[in-house]
Amino acid sequence: MGQVPTGSLTDREAQIMDQLWKLGTATAELIRLQLPDSPHDSTVRTLLRILEEKGFVSHERDGRSFVYKPVVQRQNVQQRTLGNVIRQFFSGSPQDLVLRLLEDEQLSAADLQELMERTSATKTPAKPRRGPQNK
Repeated sequence: MGQVPTGSLTDREAQIMDQLWKLGTATAELIRLQLPDSPHDSTVRTLLRILEEKGFVSHERDGRSFVYKPVVQRQNVQQRTLGNVIRQFFSGSPQDLVLRLLEDEQLSAADLQELMERTSATKTPAKPRRGPQNK
């Protein structure tokens, strides 16, 4: 799977990508059946075409059906999206993001400790903070 394409995903596009990452390959109908709120068939087909134009998916013809597959890995999209969030909303500081998660009680101190333990075996040196003080 290739490089992360340009452009961001709408909520519904992200739902479609989530299904493609889970299924590997799928027709528009199979994807539609997996989505919440039962979107119209033409909506899913339009969004798949848009995702293909953005470089997130490709398709092959199988008889009368198009079979879609992701051309980017979930991890690459996660990295890019998270990097954008950190730059746009946390002045480039991943620490400020974690602090916000702790303050909003979306991440407990126990969760944070567990994450630290899970990553300690593969820990790499921290990147320098890119906040306002290091510009």
